[in-house]
Amino acid sequence: MTSAASELALLPVYRIRPLPLSYVRQDLGRFTYLHNNGTNVDLPIFAWYIEGGSQRILVDTGANAEHMKKHRDFDAHDIDSFDEALLKKVGLHPEDIDLVIQTHLMLDHCANTSKCRNARIVVQQKELEFAVAPHPILASMYVRELYMGLDFQLVNGFSEILPGIELMPIGGHSPGCQAVSVNTVKGKAIISGECTLEENYYPRAEARGTMPVIPAGIHLDAVGAFNSALRIKGMADVIVPVHEPGLVNVDSIP
Repeated sequence: MTSAASELALLPVYRIRPLPLSYVRQDLGRFTYLHNNGTNVDLPIFAWYIEGGSQRILVDTGANAEHMKKHRDFDAHDIDSFDEALLKKVGLHPEDIDLVIQTHLMLDHCANTSKCRNARIVVQQKELEFAVAPHPILASMYVRELYMGLDFQLVNGFSEILPGIELMPIGGHSPGCQAVSVNTVKGKAIISGECTLEENYYPRAEARGTMPVIPAGIHLDAVGAFNSALRIKGMADVIVPVHEPGLVNVDSIP
C-alpha cells in the first residue's frame, strides 16, 4: 500500500444524508448558463448532514418556502421544515448540531443557521466580507438578517476542518464560495457549494460538443464558475450538486 493510500485508509469514513427542505420554481437556464432557457422546473433546497464522526455536522442549513417567499417572492413549497427534516432523518434537533459549514451565505443556504445555537459556524472570510456589502449583481440573494450577528469561525482558503473533511475554495459563484470534500467508502464525495445540478457536470449531448461542464448560471464570474465546475468534476469520485432534484429521495450518499 502506498503512503497516500495508507493515510487515506486511516481517515474516518463518512456518509452524507441529504435533508430536502423545499422546492423553488425556477427557470432552469438560471442554473445551467446559456442552456435550457425557458424551461421551468422545481429545484430543491437542501441541508446536508455528515454522519460517521464524533461531531454532528451540517453543511448549509437550507431554506424553507416561507424564507423564499418572504425575501425573494419566489414560487416555493415545503417538503419538510428544518426541524422536521433533522428529526426525521437523523434523530436530532437544531441545538444538537456541533458544526455548521456554510458553503456560502446566499439566502437558500443559511436561512436556518441561527437555529443551530450551540454550533460553531465555519465560513470563508471572503464570503462574509462580501455578504456584509454584496455587489448589486448578487445582492438580492443575500439577506443580512439571516447571518449578521452569528458567531462565525473564519477560514482563509483550503482547510482540513476535520480528518477526512476538507474545505475547498471555489471561484465564480460568489467570492468566498467553498465546496466540501468528504471521505466516504466510495472515495472523495464533494458537496459542490456552487448552485448546480448534475447537468452542470455532465452536460447533455447538445452542450458537450462545446463545453465539458456548464458553469453555474448564478455567478459573478462565468469563467471562474466554469473552472470551479471543471475542478470539482476532476477531483471528485462522487459529485453532490446542491440543487440536484434526483437527490430528494436519496437517503444516503454513498
